[in-house]
Amino acid sequence: MYTGSHLKLILTILIVPAIFILLIATDAETRDFENELELTVEEISLESADYDLSIPEETKIIVKSGDTFYSTLINYGVSSVLINKMALDKRLREFIRFRVNDRIYIRVEGKQVEMRRFSNDDYFLDVLTIENDEYKFSRKRDDLEKVVQYREFIITDSLYASGKKSNVPDSVLGDLIYIFGWDIDYAYDIRNGDKVRILYEDIYSDSNGKLIATGDILAAEFINRGEKIAVIRFSQRGRKDYYTTDSTNVRKAFLRTPIEFARISSHYNPNRKHPILNTIRAHKGTDYAAKTGTEVVTTGDGIVKEAKFSRSYGNYIDIVHYNKYLTRYAHLKDFARGIKKGSKVIQGQTIGYVGSTGLATGPHLHYEFHINGKHTDPVKVEPPNAQSINAYNRKLFDMLVKERTEIIANITSI
Repeated sequence: MYTGSHLKLILTILIVPAIFILLIATDAETRDFENELELTVEEISLESADYDLSIPEETKIIVKSGDTFYSTLINYGVSSVLINKMALDKRLREFIRFRVNDRIYIRVEGKQVEMRRFSNDDYFLDVLTIENDEYKFSRKRDDLEKVVQYREFIITDSLYASGKKSNVPDSVLGDLIYIFGWDIDYAYDIRNGDKVRILYEDIYSDSNGKLIATGDILAAEFINRGEKIAVIRFSQRGRKDYYTTDSTNVRKAFLRTPIEFARISSHYNPNRKHPILNTIRAHKGTDYAAKTGTEVVTTGDGIVKEAKFSRSYGNYIDIVHYNKYLTRYAHLKDFARGIKKGSKVIQGQTIGYVGSTGLATGPHLHYEFHINGKHTDPVKVEPPNAQSINAYNRKLFDMLVKERTEIIANITSI
């Protein structure tokens, strides 16, 4: 029978050689790896052209009036036959329906074209892949994550340029301009020293951590001429809108201005002397100086009453809104595609382009605002608001206001 000392001796005799063999094997593996590494380095050649090191091209498109699924893919070399075939696919019915301000992502890699669309509310990522006159369509939902981001800046030149210097994404700046467009006239109200704070979302892929899209603004503050306007995003009755912290909808029936980043060259003046006719003739609108070809948007939803030429107004468009209001856009170079008498238009849609037709001394837009048939100063008119937060949603809305305003207050440095 073995004693404890005998067992220790036997175990020692067995284990020590095993450890020795393991160390030899490990050393051999290390030496082989080092030799292999040296050999690999020696064989690297910078002259080889056998590898495709091209980086896929990716473009983010903000849909404008007139943009279509067809016109977008044609620009990327997709055949019209294949585009028409995809248009008949019932699975793509919503995917191919483009709306103004929709975001489309195009990725090109070799002969492959990939088009992606993202639904913020449902976490859906729709992907259409086209290659060799064939296409595949897929919908993903469970691999996306929203991450809250914060940016702030002080306006020192223009709103856009100041935002870009602070690395605010273009789509966020576009949303910011849209959100505050009902309360701030960017041609008239902006001052150096105005402050902007933005809380927004980025959407990432969980699988590879890649940024998929820039999402919505969650909250924003705009300090204009010392007065702060704070807004919160909130969905009510299936519609996403922005509301001031006292629950008033910032969306109004009309935008403040029909042109972004244009200056007012002539105000509403019933006693103005006409620069061409040299007589006292009322100036019943506001003139915005801008380059020829600058896009002109309708300030409200409505129906085109007139789209024609006259001696004084040149090419002009009249739009009727809610049977009570009429807006006029004059001296246009051209009308946008599809704009004609009887056409329906939506707020922010491009309807024409700045020109100098008619009795105009240079390129500009003449804009008029009529209420019940009477001319009104467009700068001073106070358009009605859309629906505010209802009683049922008020408690949840107030919670979001408290949460998001505290986040901004704790982060801000301006």
